Amino acid sequence: MRESKKQVGRPEKTDSDGNKIVTKVINVNAPVKFIEFLKDNGINRSELFTKVAASFYHKEICNVCYTKLQETKIGKQCEECSRRYFEKTGTWETFWKQFYNCPECKEPYSHENTFEQTKQGLQGCTDCTYAKQERLDINEFAPTEKNDSL
Repeated sequence: MRESKKQVGRPEKTDSDGNKIVTKVINVNAPVKFIEFLKDNGINRSELFTKVAASFYHKEICNVCYTKLQETKIGKQCEECSRRYFEKTGTWETFWKQFYNCPECKEPYSHENTFEQTKQGLQGCTDCTYAKQERLDINEFAPTEKNDSL
């Protein structure tokens, strides 16, 4: 008869899907007074380092899965989070972490204000494309002189 073992040490950290987050011990040199301050205030050094390092590189790595962000024409997205979401739900969702500004109107892209893709390529955002369409008048394209010889 086998006895079940009690868990020793800290519980494993898991992500939002319940998957284990793999960690590694590293050495960090810090002033003794700073370490004492953290200890006196009940601040976990590992969590502090992870939080500070992730916020320092917030435009380069994903704050959820810590993978490098993929850069596109309209912003930066996390492909790993998209893949995990697809595996979980069966549908694709883009996880944008940063949006760039539209080259036409200089407004930032967003989930609501996405890019406008035409045959010529990326043509601004949906907001400035609608504004352009409102400004267009059919008379602007009329010839300046009549040519019946054609």
